[in-house]
Amino acid sequence: MDTVLIPLFLGIALGVGLYARAIPQGDRSWWRFAAATVALAIVARLAGHSWTATLLASAAELVAVGIVWSGGTDAARAAARKYLTAVILATLCTWAALALTGLGTLRPGAPWDKLAVALLLIGVALKLGLVPVYFWLPAVARASSAMTTALIVAVVDVGAFCELLTLRDTAPWIFTGFAPLWIGLAVLSLLGAALLALAQRALKPMLAFSSIDDMGYLLLGLVIGGADGMAGAWFGILGHALGKIVLFGAVGAAEWHLGRAVTLDDRGLSTPLPVASAAFMLGALGFIGIPPTLGFIGHWRLYLAGAELGGPLLLTVLYASSAMALLCYVRVIHRVWLGPAVAGPAGGTGGQPLPRAAAAVLLVFAVAPVLFGLAPNRLRPTLEPHPHVAELTGPLVANPLGGVK
Repeated sequence: MDTVLIPLFLGIALGVGLYARAIPQGDRSWWRFAAATVALAIVARLAGHSWTATLLASAAELVAVGIVWSGGTDAARAAARKYLTAVILATLCTWAALALTGLGTLRPGAPWDKLAVALLLIGVALKLGLVPVYFWLPAVARASSAMTTALIVAVVDVGAFCELLTLRDTAPWIFTGFAPLWIGLAVLSLLGAALLALAQRALKPMLAFSSIDDMGYLLLGLVIGGADGMAGAWFGILGHALGKIVLFGAVGAAEWHLGRAVTLDDRGLSTPLPVASAAFMLGALGFIGIPPTLGFIGHWRLYLAGAELGGPLLLTVLYASSAMALLCYVRVIHRVWLGPAVAGPAGGTGGQPLPRAAAAVLLVFAVAPVLFGLAPNRLRPTLEPHPHVAELTGPLVANPLGGVK
């Protein structure tokens, strides 16, 4: 898994760096916080499934708060405080859950097992901004530069989700034994975030809610497990990372052109920004799972897994969420990018052109999901069974909390 994630994070860092050189995202402190966040996330993946990795990943989340704070405005500082609150609460809950389960190597006896799962559930929901504790992510998207939110979603959140994938392999009882709770959280995020995305008029909060919606898909696949569920979650999280860089990057290009936030009231941005427009369209197709993108590979597997677990009812939920996501992106493409160009403050003419370096970054990240979608096996992780999995299925050994090891 890390043989794919580490190059992915390095590629994201390079792309965001080139983009930020062309379209400024913040002052020197922004660069320091952004570089430290990516570096900590990479070192955390190198440390494997261990307390060292957990501490490094938590440090990356705390440093990411600094990226938001470096915005310097009152709105940015307020968003950073919300994000910091979520990070601290999530860290405490997650650490407590991992301590109770020995990083997933043992199952404590009742009621400690239920407490551990409840704490982990809360921690995951706060880390990823899932419904109903999504309070920090839309605030960060509104108050921050486009690539600030993209880095948090594509590096910090993706790293946290991939740690969940490892935990799913190490301690399957956490998910299979309490599947209704996890599925309930996933479905709530699927439908709730899709509705909230449709309700937005500003594009960056809409993309934030779209990220939450997609995390609901991925969480569902992780809980269902099996070949389809795990493959869907894995390919889906890679498409999620690539897609959010290009989508937020395209919206950031539009903000650079207009000199303000982009809303559904803007029109005709494809005329002055054809590359950003094309990149947004390709990114949207991949994000909602249109073939031949990597997103399609992930969504197709998740649909299969959902049909096997929940039958027509769960499939209906998945299709409803996909339909709302499709409507959301079609509306943005039709109104903001493809509408007739309008001069003046609300229009898409007369602003700054897209720098070549930023255009190149958008094109690379827009085309990459299509190329990987044509050859997905190159991204398949080489997951080896965790050494402690045998202990969960082997001879029972008493543990101090009264469970089995």
